[in-house]
Amino acid sequence: MLNKVLLYFETNSFLAHGYCLTWRTDLIALHAVSDFLIFSSYFVIPTAIIYLNIKRPDLIGNRIAFLFSSFIIACGLTHLIGLITLWQPIYGFEGIIKGATAVISGATAFASWMLMPTALKLPSAATLHDKNVALGKSMEEQRRAYEELELIKSELEQRILQRTQELQEKAEALERMNISLSQYAHFASHDLQEPLRKIVSFSELAMEEAETGGPDLGHYLKTINKSASRARSLVRNVLHHAEMDRYTPDPHPLSLRRETERALETFELSIRDLEADVSIDIPDIGLRADPTLVLQIFQNLIGNSLKYTPSHRTPKISISASVNQDNAELVISDNGIGFDPAFKERIFLPFTRLHPGSRIDGTGMGLAIVAKALNLLGWTISVESTEGQGTTFRISIPIDQLVAEGAPAL
Repeated sequence: MLNKVLLYFETNSFLAHGYCLTWRTDLIALHAVSDFLIFSSYFVIPTAIIYLNIKRPDLIGNRIAFLFSSFIIACGLTHLIGLITLWQPIYGFEGIIKGATAVISGATAFASWMLMPTALKLPSAATLHDKNVALGKSMEEQRRAYEELELIKSELEQRILQRTQELQEKAEALERMNISLSQYAHFASHDLQEPLRKIVSFSELAMEEAETGGPDLGHYLKTINKSASRARSLVRNVLHHAEMDRYTPDPHPLSLRRETERALETFELSIRDLEADVSIDIPDIGLRADPTLVLQIFQNLIGNSLKYTPSHRTPKISISASVNQDNAELVISDNGIGFDPAFKERIFLPFTRLHPGSRIDGTGMGLAIVAKALNLLGWTISVESTEGQGTTFRISIPIDQLVAEGAPAL
């Protein structure tokens, strides 16, 4: 059996085609160049088909692309063999190649006719043109409908704006009333003391400036407006936090230094009146956190540092931050009255006052709110204190909440 197979590859019994052409150089060159060029072209064409199939598989199916490519390559091989038989009589091998080409050609022809019904269903250029025209008309109708909707929307927005202004005035009145309706309203007064005091103080300055025609009236009015806006925002946020256990934090990119500065702006008058020494050493640390919760934490801790400083002592507050491999740490230290370290586990409980006999007012809710806010943010806090000398709070922020330095703050 093997000998019969090998007979197809023996060449001793045959003569090369060159003998049939009497080894005429011109005829051999003509056949050789023609077969080589045809062979080369037959290998370039499948490359184009395969490339088209990769880029646009929706145009040519994988099976059809494979069959046509195989058919063309097989045809190319027959010309390559024709080129070789000019010098080497490998006619048996040539017959095998032609037989394989015949099989592939038959399969390709069959697949081509199988593809014909699908090809005939493809829409003609005229049909596509008519559909494009119809689509253009539909889009024009939609455009006109959209313009009409925009007009209606504009009118509705004007009405909504007017109604919103009316509702905003009523909402502000309701917010002022709600201050006295819940426990959080009393807590809100703790945070609102400074902006309200600033409003009153600068209102008096503005009235005096208006009477004298001084140049600082505009500055005073802007300060009043800014403080009023902050006070209104605090009321709204505190009411929103009335049930903090059900509050869902809304993280935004923040700058830790900027949020600290925002909290200090609330106590601008107190810091000036008390001649407090406030130092900040916070690098440009960016993080993602809920700005309302962050502001609540900073305002309560800084406010306590100012409030719980003996009257005969100049308040000194140090705020610093650093980043390590595990977290970012914010440290707030003061030289206030401090407390007995034995009570450091109780100070975050609601209504806990460690100096009930002092003349310093307080609700005992500030640090309880801090604890809830920290829990919602996923932060932790520790405290160190020496009675009569001061207190240090250390807040730990998880490293996965930090973002690129210089992240935009709200």
